[in-house]
Order: sequence, then structure tokens, then C-alpha cells
Amino acid sequence: MHGAPLPRREGDEELPASLPQRFSRPRLLVPVILLLGLAAFFWPTREMRSDNFVFYSPSRRQILPIETVGNTKFLPLLQILNIVGKVGGIQEKKNSLKVWFGTTPIELRANEVSVQIQKVRYQLPQPVHLSGGQWMVPVAFLTTVLPHLTRQTIEYQEGTNRIFFGDVRPASFTVRVDPIANGARLTVQFTDKIAVRTASSNGKWVMFLNDRPMEPMESAYRFQNPYLSELQYDDHDGVPKLILSPTSSGLNFYPVQAEGGKILLADVVRPPSSAAQVQPPKPAVPPSSTTAEPTAPGPGPQVTAESPAVPPGPPLPVVALDAGHGGTDNGGRSRDGVLEKDLAALYVARVRSALLATEKYRVVLTRSGDVNVTSDQRALASNLSGAICFLSFHAGDLGTASPRITIFTFQPPTTAPPAEPDVPAPIFVPWGQAQETKLEQSRVLALALQQQLALMNGVQVDLPTGAPVRTLRSVNAPAVAIELGGLSPSEDATTLTNPSFQQQVAGAVVQALASIEKGGN
Repeated sequence: MHGAPLPRREGDEELPASLPQRFSRPRLLVPVILLLGLAAFFWPTREMRSDNFVFYSPSRRQILPIETVGNTKFLPLLQILNIVGKVGGIQEKKNSLKVWFGTTPIELRANEVSVQIQKVRYQLPQPVHLSGGQWMVPVAFLTTVLPHLTRQTIEYQEGTNRIFFGDVRPASFTVRVDPIANGARLTVQFTDKIAVRTASSNGKWVMFLNDRPMEPMESAYRFQNPYLSELQYDDHDGVPKLILSPTSSGLNFYPVQAEGGKILLADVVRPPSSAAQVQPPKPAVPPSSTTAEPTAPGPGPQVTAESPAVPPGPPLPVVALDAGHGGTDNGGRSRDGVLEKDLAALYVARVRSALLATEKYRVVLTRSGDVNVTSDQRALASNLSGAICFLSFHAGDLGTASPRITIFTFQPPTTAPPAEPDVPAPIFVPWGQAQETKLEQSRVLALALQQQLALMNGVQVDLPTGAPVRTLRSVNAPAVAIELGGLSPSEDATTLTNPSFQQQVAGAVVQALASIEKGGN
């Protein structure tokens, strides 16, 4: 752990030798001590902890120590600049710093919230400060200032301790736990092929992800399960890994990879009694899958056996499918008890099967199972996969006409902040404005879907319309929300639950994507 030295306070300073001798008299020393004690009592407290921040670049990864003051994380400025470029010169005074990033001058002062680049000032949410002789800037510097210094792509999710700089495309994953006989099965589905090796440490199982940069949707998944308590993602030391915690000792761990490394299955089971001598179960996987030896908590790494390397073919385009709502968020409900979250999942499953049957696409699901997923997590799953489009499925009350389908694109705020003078637009796009760069492509996608869905008999399909759909706001791809009607407390959802109708919708989606591809959009 790398901690910054604690700040010195007035009460901590040694008395200079030049002080008058009368201060050494005991009768006057007591009041001085009392005053210093009161000063220390009322001095603002600064909670400081140590942690690491990981910079991922195409050629390397680098770790910087984090200094946390209160709830704000700070990073050393000069080290940041030397990671993303090169410091050309430094001019430092008592409370100010001028540093050249290449030939670009950067000026800042201690305890001030602004940073000046050439003649333009940028505001930080917290002030710059000096700590142990180092100039420290808040993590917000990475998104408010750094994009104006470099023309390389920056990906940073607020609140995390990692940033992806340059042409780095991190993978992500979804997690599910299912009960099995005498144990539990963990399923981790990655957005890309991952070579996993496993080890056991301190009663936990560690799954190293072959140094593949990751941007997880959650840093930790906690389970209500009698065998598994938590799966945590950790890369604070620059080594991406998953750490699985069992609820008790004495359990066996049987990991295996499937679908060429895109799925990790792990059975956690209580071993049979010695008298039974029963072979422990292993997950059923395709014959081409890579298997791993079983491990139990204890010392010594267990490494997966890897299949011979096969030259990959050209990557298939990715379609992100989003089943709206989920978990405690049921969405709408019909008179016969159909929940919107379940109906959305059914349509996503149909569309997924139809797309995979063409063998022209890969599919990423933003929600797997009945779980709570935030809008940012849905967007993250799509963005990390490099999806060519994002389709979010919903159902609701669209009036008396049924069935009826409405397609929404994102409608941004009507007013935008004024552009800064003489400053080129950076490559970095704020997370909340990602969809604003894809509005025209989203309208093309919506129109193609509307035209194909309108070919279905007996269905009213409205012209695409814009709406401030929160789920679409941060998606960095052509994105639409498809609303299926009607799902109303006063009507049964007979048509929407009809498998034939669902299949027609799925077929229309496939045809719409094919028409866009033929049109060259």
C-alpha cells in the first residue's frame, strides 16, 4: 500500500531553537500545551487512505497510488501526464506550478479549483493540493482536463479506479448463480473470449483473466445462496481477476470453460462422504470446450488446460439486446398478470435466437435473469462490446389499438452548453452524452424497424418518435426502444404472449438489420 505522508499541523511542529528561553519554563509550558491541544481538537479532520488506480493503455498498464481525502480521490499530476504523454518542462514556485505537456503549458495553483491550459481555464470539482511535495489533482481531472490535452480516446466510468486510454477495448461479463444437487453453479458470461486460470487462496478461489482489461458492470456480486457469498472483481495490482468466496470451508470447486472461452462454468459442491466414493459432478459443456482440473480451498495454483490455438475468423458484429426492467422493477402489468419485465425477456430471447440463427451476429444481453440492472450498466454492457446497435424492449398501454408498436429514439435536452472558444472538440465524449453523437444513425435504425414491423398483419406500427428515454442516453451506438402494446391492467396480454406473434417480431428485427446492412448505413 502506498500512503501519502500525513499533513503537518501547527500543533505538530517543533519549537525553533531561537524561541525565547521563557517558553521553557514549566509554568508557561502548560498553557501552551493546552492551547495546542485545543487547536488539534478543532482542526478539520482529514481521513486519508491508500489505494491504487490503474491506467490501461494498448502497450502497458500502470498503477498510481490514490490519496483519499474525505470522499475525494486524488492522483499525482506529473505521473498522469507522463503516462499519457511526456512532460517537457516544469516551473515550480511555492504555491504554483507551470508544466509543459509536450509544448502545451498547464498552470495551476495550490488550493484552487481551476486549471489553465494556454489561455483557457477549466474548473475542477475539488481544489488541487500539495501532499508530500507532490502536486495532486482530483480524479475528475481525467475527464474535465485530460481530454483537452490529448487526442486519444479515453474511457472512464465514474466511481471506478481504472481508466482505459488509447485503443483499448475492455471486456465485461454478466454473472448468474443456479442451484444444483448439493451445491451451486456459477455462470460467468464474458463479452469476449477469455483464457482463465484458477488458484485457491485463503479459503477463496481466484480466477485470473489472462491479463485481459475488464470493465465490470459491478465490482462485487453478492449472493443469497447457501454455498456462495460473493464474487468480486479486483485489479488494484494491475492483474484482472475474479475472487469467489464460499459460505463455508470444505467445499470443492470445479471450473470449466465453454464456447471457446466466452463462458466460465464453476460448480461449487459439498464433497460426498468418504464411504460414498461418488465422482463429483462437472458442468455439461460442448465437446470443444476447455476444461480445468477441480480445486479445493488450500495452497497451490490450479491452471486450466488450454485448447490449441486456432486462428480466429473475422469478428461478427455485435447486437446488444436489452430486456427492460427486471428484479424488483416489474414495469407494467396486464389484467391476466403478465409482467412487463417477463414479457421483455421473452421478446429478447426470441430476437436473440433469430439473430444467432443467421450466423451473422453475436449477441450481448444487458440483463441475464430477473435482476436489477441500472441504465448505466445496460449502456456499459453495450459500449464495451462495441455493439453495432442497441435494442431495448418494453411493453405498455398504448391505447385501445392492440397489438400496437411504437419505436422511440433518444431526444436530448433542447439546450446545450455553449462551446468553448478556440478549443477543438475532444475525442472524449461525456458518458451522459454518448447517444447524442448517434442520433441520425438511431433514426435510420428506427425507420428500418418500423418499415419491417408494419409488414406484419393486423399490427398498428407508429412512425418513430423521439423521447428522453434514460436507457438510451449513454449508449454509444445506434439505439432504439421498442414499446409493445397493449399491456394494460384493464386488458389481457393474449396477443403479446402468443409465440407466433413474438416470432414475427423477431423476424422483422432480423430483416430490419439486414436492410440497413444492404443499404450501407
